[in-house]
Amino acid sequence: MRPERLRPTRVYRFYRGGALIDRLRGEPEQDNEYPEDWLGSVVAASNPGRDEPFAGLSRLERGPLLRDEIRKQPELWGTPNLLVKLLDPVERLPVHAHPDRDFALHELGSDYGKTEAWIVLATRAAQAEVWLGLRERLPREQYRAWIDEQNTDALLESLNSLAVRTGDVIFVPAGVPHAIGAGALLVELQEPSDFSIICEWRGFPIAPEDSHLGLGWDRALEALNLDAYEPALGMPDNEFFSIDDRVEPAGRFGVLLVLEGEGELAGEHVRAGDAFVLPAACEPFETRGTFTVIRCLGGDL
Repeated sequence: MRPERLRPTRVYRFYRGGALIDRLRGEPEQDNEYPEDWLGSVVAASNPGRDEPFAGLSRLERGPLLRDEIRKQPELWGTPNLLVKLLDPVERLPVHAHPDRDFALHELGSDYGKTEAWIVLATRAAQAEVWLGLRERLPREQYRAWIDEQNTDALLESLNSLAVRTGDVIFVPAGVPHAIGAGALLVELQEPSDFSIICEWRGFPIAPEDSHLGLGWDRALEALNLDAYEPALGMPDNEFFSIDDRVEPAGRFGVLLVLEGEGELAGEHVRAGDAFVLPAACEPFETRGTFTVIRCLGGDL
């Protein structure tokens, strides 16, 4: 097998953005309701109220859905235990968190939760802001009261604020409340799911009944880590995913994104913004030219 080029998969979200994705690809820049591009995705996007059964699912350049091709030959593609996104919000996202694998398995019937990591590719200003983890431990009853009251100031101010710049990497464990500020183009690595527990909906086009994954807040709150959390920059060793800049097969499912430059990869012309899936059975391939990539890999199985 060879690397498979992916078509862009822009995804509707409740927030606006996306111009920096266009800039990466050398296209006219526009902020709109499609601020994300999902790479190597076998996961449908969850957008309540929208009838888009194929939203978020990646297509190979030659036409078929990646999900369908993997189902035909799973032993050659490997396990798609990774989802990679480009996201570029032009407005702050609400405070939210994601379930871990144990909670997802028992409450949502999924093998995957949503631990994630952010790699900052670019910012609209000198820096951008993100929020990650509680500054101090909070009683569950207090946090629930803030959610019920939609005390958005308290929810945001309870989190650690981080100024981030191009090149920064932030690891986000499942369960840890967080928010992403405006103005940063991120590569997001994550487990392959679209589960979000949204603590803050006032001021956002989100219905309260869509905030807790249909579980009700009594149960959804159990997925949140309300202990104090000390954020740090960098990608720690972890069981979920890894990144490097190698342009070669990895022996497992992966995604390759061209960040800058141009050249040839496996006989195809490539430039910034082009993305490829690396099947587990991918054979060695040649490259020419001067370009840099990020190679995103799922955890060892």
